[in-house]
Amino acid sequence: MRRSFFISAAFLAACGASTGGETSTPTPSAGAAQTGSATAAEVQSYTCSMHPHYISTDPDAICPICGMDLVPADTSANPMGDGSVAVAPEIIQTLGVRTARAAFTDFSQSLRAYGTVEADDSLQAVETSRLEGWISGLTARAEGDAVLRGQRLYRIYSPQLVGAQKDLLNSLRIGNPRRIDAVRQRLVSLGMQSGTIDRVTETRDLIEQVPIYAEHKGTVAEIMVADGDYVKPGTPILRLQDFGDVWVVARIPEGDLPLIREGMITQLKFPSAPAADGPGTIEFIYPTIDTVTRTAQLRISLPNPEGTLRPGAYADIDFDLRRDKMLSVPTEAILRDSGGEHVVVAMGDGRFAARPVQTGEVTRDRTAILAGLRAGEEVVVSGQFLLGSEANLREGFAKLSSQPVLGLDTPLSELPIDADTLDQINHLVDQALYYHEALTDGYDIDPFFVDPALALVPILRGRFGATQLDAVLSSAQTAMQAAKASSNASELRRALAALMDALRPWLLDGAPSNYAMHGLVLFQDSATESLWLQEALPARNPYGPGPEAVIPWPDPMADMHGSHPAGQDEPGSRPGDKP
Repeated sequence: MRRSFFISAAFLAACGASTGGETSTPTPSAGAAQTGSATAAEVQSYTCSMHPHYISTDPDAICPICGMDLVPADTSANPMGDGSVAVAPEIIQTLGVRTARAAFTDFSQSLRAYGTVEADDSLQAVETSRLEGWISGLTARAEGDAVLRGQRLYRIYSPQLVGAQKDLLNSLRIGNPRRIDAVRQRLVSLGMQSGTIDRVTETRDLIEQVPIYAEHKGTVAEIMVADGDYVKPGTPILRLQDFGDVWVVARIPEGDLPLIREGMITQLKFPSAPAADGPGTIEFIYPTIDTVTRTAQLRISLPNPEGTLRPGAYADIDFDLRRDKMLSVPTEAILRDSGGEHVVVAMGDGRFAARPVQTGEVTRDRTAILAGLRAGEEVVVSGQFLLGSEANLREGFAKLSSQPVLGLDTPLSELPIDADTLDQINHLVDQALYYHEALTDGYDIDPFFVDPALALVPILRGRFGATQLDAVLSSAQTAMQAAKASSNASELRRALAALMDALRPWLLDGAPSNYAMHGLVLFQDSATESLWLQEALPARNPYGPGPEAVIPWPDPMADMHGSHPAGQDEPGSRPGDKP
């Protein structure tokens, strides 16, 4: 199983790009010469000090807006070729540029929330009549009355029970055990409690007003009947609530929800019951969010043996969020625009460059950096907007004076691709070779080897975001993410097909001579029409037993001579085009 492929410099470039480190400059390849565009001749431009958007190449011209003489324009927007801008020390001081280092910071924090004490729904019970008859002698007269288990709740007169008791007394006089058991079972089914049946059996006395005893303890939350009411089996009599345990339902902002998990220990304070202050454990996080307050709810269960925690009471809750140290920068260093989040990195010697970053949590005045920076790198925390204006102005001068305008109509072969950029794009092609070998040699890919290529994509898209190459890079990124997450050969095979489909325009229109020079062969599976690359013949089909066909690399001189590449049957078609 190999760990390197035909592009050795690409892996180094990718690692450098993903870690922010320096890399050695690779030797320019023939492909780079083929795809790179010639640098336009340097032409001195002149601009107006009051109206810098006016550009002229005539040193004797005057500004048509204000009539002022023109001054030489600084067109050195990017002298280093690495996306940076050089700013004079006096300009840095004037702009008030201030920097700070990216460093590992303790992101532990304390989150406070409020909550209310609520009754534990699991400790609620309803005393229900199992008899048919008339109620009398209710002992619970008002909501809030305490009820103990086994306490008499009321009496009931039921003609059915009176008749069944007479049968029991007759059976007892006869002494037939089977008859006695049958009558006892009948009384139970009619709803007479076993203790009352035992009393009739022992005393041999008929009970006309049958007492009913509480089967649960608690506080009366609701009374559904009154003395003299006629009830049937299933009629609710009382609703009882046990406050021996209570819930504290807390509400936290939606944005803080990812920091909370079930089982987390919290500290609670109760203004109405200071003696109940102490720790609590998050028992449940509710699955919904309040659309009005944008808060989530969580539940903490607490013992309440003294009954001091009353439903509706206020609770002050403190969540102690212990976290590992994370790489971070001051929050004010983060810039956000339509392209995402980025920072301005101070590269030394007055050079600055914008760099895309992936941010994480925000605590106090710092923001976690998940990708894009290394510890110790300097980022601009003050004056970056003015610095950006300075850079944009210079870049605008440079583009107006010497650079072509790139857009969606710019052919891939005419993009300004230098040797370093080509090596970075080649690393995506290298991934296709890697997946092909993994499938044909029967081993699993290492997700670690996918990360450098994924790290290169946002950098390349930042340079070519308004061109056809951006669509190639976006689709390739999705395919590589699928390959990294693949768990079997079938998923990797689909990822390879998607990656080759994404790279196809670049392979055939961007730099085909580069890959032909390296001896790569482009194949297409005739059954699935899926493409793959390999370094030599014979074909090793990763999709199945075949058949397959070789797709010739386009001849860069074909258009100049009015001919078509081998394998192209008719004008307007392209080698490897799907029928």
